[in-house]
Amino acid sequence: MSYLDNELRALLPFAVLGIIVGYASFLINYTSAAAVLMIVVAIAGKFAIAKVIKVKEDWKWWLGNAIIAYIFLWLVVWTILFNAFVL
Repeated sequence: MSYLDNELRALLPFAVLGIIVGYASFLINYTSAAAVLMIVVAIAGKFAIAKVIKVKEDWKWWLGNAIIAYIFLWLVVWTILFNAFVL
């Protein structure tokens, strides 16, 4: 297994989580609660996904390879839904 395989195996679940949490944040409709939800799911997701895919890397690796994409997708989905249905 190569290094790139670990990156993709960590990225894909976080991408799906980002989309799901972005939609959930839109349903919450409170900015501070949505941000707290995003942070809590990111931390819980890191531990759960690390256990499932058996990748033992430090927080810096997780932040650079998966959590940044998660935050970006969460923000994009939440912003698109918010602008499409609220404004």
